[in-house]
Amino acid sequence: MKRSRVIQLLCDLVAIPSVNPQGDAGTLHTGEAEIAAFVAQRLRRMGADVELQYVEPKRPTVIGKLAARGRAKRAVAFAPHTDTVSVAGMVIEPFKPVIRGDRLHGRGSADTKGSLAAFLCAMERLARSRAAREHDIYMIALMGEESGNDGAKFLMRHKWPKLFGRLDFAIVGEPTELQIVNAHKGSLWFRATTRGRACHGAMPERGENAITKMTRIIGCLERDFVPRLARRQHPVLGRATTNIGTIRGGSKVNIVPDLCAMEVDLRTLPGDNHAALLRKLRAMPGRPEVEVMTDCAGLQTPAENPFVRRLATAGAGRCVGAPWFCDAAVFAERGVAAVAFGPGSIRQGHTKDEFTSVSQVERCEAIISRFLENLP
Repeated sequence: MKRSRVIQLLCDLVAIPSVNPQGDAGTLHTGEAEIAAFVAQRLRRMGADVELQYVEPKRPTVIGKLAARGRAKRAVAFAPHTDTVSVAGMVIEPFKPVIRGDRLHGRGSADTKGSLAAFLCAMERLARSRAAREHDIYMIALMGEESGNDGAKFLMRHKWPKLFGRLDFAIVGEPTELQIVNAHKGSLWFRATTRGRACHGAMPERGENAITKMTRIIGCLERDFVPRLARRQHPVLGRATTNIGTIRGGSKVNIVPDLCAMEVDLRTLPGDNHAALLRKLRAMPGRPEVEVMTDCAGLQTPAENPFVRRLATAGAGRCVGAPWFCDAAVFAERGVAAVAFGPGSIRQGHTKDEFTSVSQVERCEAIISRFLENLP
């Protein structure tokens, strides 16, 4: 069966390893350099101006601009990420895309190369069109999303607003099953550390137990901090949540531990002040050392936004909320209206047999093409 243009492009993208190198990647083929070169070439072929922004060696973000013919009325960006999670433990060949029925298997097929393929093909269709092009259209293929929005944060720190001048709307590629995610929770991951004084376990009174100090902090979290955080309820996202994901301390049963560390995942609501939360954490009894691991604000873009409405009119699903976080919030922090949107299901992202829906990828291209034809 002959593949559509967008599905062939998706196969080509999946075949390019672009695993985020942080942690156990499960492969020696890491980083976004190869896929960035592929995307850049595709953008240049359609006549876009292209820049590669290196956040780390061999790890670029691709920025392509399809300029308006004449003075631009608006500026819109598509912002999928090019990195994928580890391929360790996968039960399929991660970089050999296979289509079975409506499923295209391969690492990144759902998260988020399906979005990347659909957005690129829609931009190519626009570039070939002879219709008047009144808006600047950007493709921002971001590196490092899977490690904490590294590419988007670097972009906003070092290229904003010089690169764009103005950006009115951003569609961040994520597997949303073609629903419009206009609200998602924020994430504040932190490592809390307590320090004590080691001594022989037979004489614990001569030392200071770092684990015991940490248990007091955990008690404070559960009695005071977490209930206060959970008092506010969002109409779509519910309440903020807290999860203690890891805890480590001590070296031997007969030694009083001089160090204990735990890692905590706070999922906050739009509007929660992360800096204020960190101050409260550092002021808890025992004064733990608090190191931020990931800090991403929540997202709340009004469903009444004209670009959101136009995306819905083009065939996208309804506006929904999500418990996860993504690069859309990084754009929103800079005043850019942003949503997450794309084919596939978040339930299939990061799985051992990751796949996306072929028909949804094709529908996504059609939706984005209609969106571009009828920008407000």
